[in-house]
Amino acid sequence: MRKGQNLVRNSRGVALIIVLLVTALLIALIFEFAYGTRVSLRAAANYRNSQRAYFLARSGFGVFARFPDVRGYSRQGELSLPVPYVSEGDKVLQLLWEDESGKINITNISKGNDAYNRLTNLFLILQIDQNIIDEMSRWQSQEQRGFYLLTELHRFLSDEDYGKVEKFLTVSTTDNKININTASSQVLQSLGFSAPDAAKIAESAQQEPYGSSTKPINSAPGVTTMIASQLVASSNVYKVRSVATVGAVDGVGGYKKQIDVIMTLGGLNGYTVNYWRAL
Repeated sequence: MRKGQNLVRNSRGVALIIVLLVTALLIALIFEFAYGTRVSLRAAANYRNSQRAYFLARSGFGVFARFPDVRGYSRQGELSLPVPYVSEGDKVLQLLWEDESGKINITNISKGNDAYNRLTNLFLILQIDQNIIDEMSRWQSQEQRGFYLLTELHRFLSDEDYGKVEKFLTVSTTDNKININTASSQVLQSLGFSAPDAAKIAESAQQEPYGSSTKPINSAPGVTTMIASQLVASSNVYKVRSVATVGAVDGVGGYKKQIDVIMTLGGLNGYTVNYWRAL
């Protein structure tokens, strides 16, 4: 009789162990399923935000082209405040722009031409070896082509010197004239203005652009007929950086997308993209 009772007790013990094991397995499966679900949801949310950020960034240069007032939200070379109407909720769009016509075009450098003379003055201002300009000119003559990208200057310049000149040069314009309203003091000096006059012009152009009937180009301090012939008061080629952030909480976190373009305003579509890089 005792033997039978022991068998029943043993059977109950085995059954209890089996139930506990099955329960543990079920709990583990449930937790694994819940974890996998959370990971999938997070991945889906990240993908959604990445796509939202990408298309918001893409809209940035379209906004820049079609709404000139946007340029008033920041000075040239400075990241803007969030662009109104586009930035709302968890979406933030910021723009950084540079006028390529306010820079020295180095597409064609040959001794005595505008690019050569301007670079000579600029290198003198920035204390860079001017013999490098002759090397650039010889290279262009040998290769029978101009610079396609500014980064090609690394062939001739150290990283330190490249960092000094990069923001003053361009290969994106077809006109060698300089926009007096967006040119830096250094670029204006490369045309022949004195340092004090160049500083006054750059400051004055921020307050009221040149080119109107009340403020013509030839009214600029220190301007000569020769210098005035190299200047314009408007342009249509811009480098634009569009930075979009989506999903941030109190300015922290979120998904960020950046698109850099060089664009020419005008035409049937309002603008033409000459260069594109998404980061």
